[in-house]
Amino acid sequence: MLKSSRVINAVPIFYGWVILVVGTLGTIMMGPSQTFTVALFITIFIRELGLSRSTVSLIYGLASFSASMFLPITGRWVDYYGPRRMALGVSACLGMACLGMGQVNGAMTLFIGMFAIRFLGFGSLQLISNNVIAQWFIRKRGIVMGISGQSLAFGLVIFPALTQYLISQLGWRGAWGVLGVFVWLIMLPVVWLFFRDKPEQYGLVPDGETLESLQRRDPTAQFTIEENWTLAEARRTGVFWLFAIAVSNMTMITAGLMFHQLSLFEVRGLSEQSAITAFQVIAFFSIIGNLGVGRLLDKLSARFVLTLVLGVQIADILLLQVMSTPLQGMLYAALMGLMSGSYRVIDATVWAKYFGRQHLGSIRGATMIGVVGSTAFGPYLLGFSYDYFGSYNPLLNTLLLIPLTICALAGFVKRPQKLGIRN
Repeated sequence: MLKSSRVINAVPIFYGWVILVVGTLGTIMMGPSQTFTVALFITIFIRELGLSRSTVSLIYGLASFSASMFLPITGRWVDYYGPRRMALGVSACLGMACLGMGQVNGAMTLFIGMFAIRFLGFGSLQLISNNVIAQWFIRKRGIVMGISGQSLAFGLVIFPALTQYLISQLGWRGAWGVLGVFVWLIMLPVVWLFFRDKPEQYGLVPDGETLESLQRRDPTAQFTIEENWTLAEARRTGVFWLFAIAVSNMTMITAGLMFHQLSLFEVRGLSEQSAITAFQVIAFFSIIGNLGVGRLLDKLSARFVLTLVLGVQIADILLLQVMSTPLQGMLYAALMGLMSGSYRVIDATVWAKYFGRQHLGSIRGATMIGVVGSTAFGPYLLGFSYDYFGSYNPLLNTLLLIPLTICALAGFVKRPQKLGIRN
């Protein structure tokens, strides 16, 4: 039975473009849970709570890993209840979690607070926001997810500066409180007014066609115009594990480098201001990575695009170990931006591209274990390397083996097929 929506009827263009805007806003508003926001509080936690850097890194890692284990539940609920209802509940809870972060007073409460914001923000709100966009597009999904990927740039521009200002004006506890209220004021009305689940529920099909116009070209056409795989079926394919491991690897390394960015620049003889400026460079070049890779994913094999992005990651890790001038620091940040923007688009696109939309929540929930869980290891491993070896380089050189191995395997993994659809 078709639903009616006054909002959809009042919009003179395909409503998927509205979904793109509000879904992108959802990924922006997970900003309080992002590594680049939490990183601003690390020194404060060390000083105020009497914890070491490696301990704070471990707490952040354990919280992120624990949060990731619950994301398959979020994915299944998104498939069952729909993105709109899930986004309302998750946004309300994320605001409360931010308020809770302002009340932490020791290692245990810090773990609970970090678990909550990572599960609700970086995990669940990201999953839901990407899911709702993917439901409204198929042929244009790559470029659309590239546009949506600008959320990283907006988040990098908005939240570090806003959070630093709030800390200076209200203290770190007050800053967390304002961030929680900010999430409520933006997300709750936007989700209620504009989020809608699948276009088929409103007599539309993805990419902006009505059922009537689709059937004028092909009288036998139905709403479902793609292959749909269950999670169990997807897990039996090589491409599932290739991209799950690749995206988890890129998330792990990016989280570690972002978490310790000020320290990484310091040990290379670069100033704190250079490290802060690097965040803005990362934001700018992530835009190029978003749009460029989004376009490539609509035109080329996703496995070939993945290999290109991993090549950028390898070059960035090598440069980080030898950079000694501000210019080299900015080049490192540019490569970081390209890579971080690119992998987010890949992660938001390939699952629906290969496995369809019907079980997308369950599939994304399973892969998000790696995406969120891997952020547990990057910060801690780099902190461990620095604390026990006096250098980040031993760990960085070890991490190089992961993207090199994935690149070697990518050429041997083929697209799974049910109906002979080619990539």
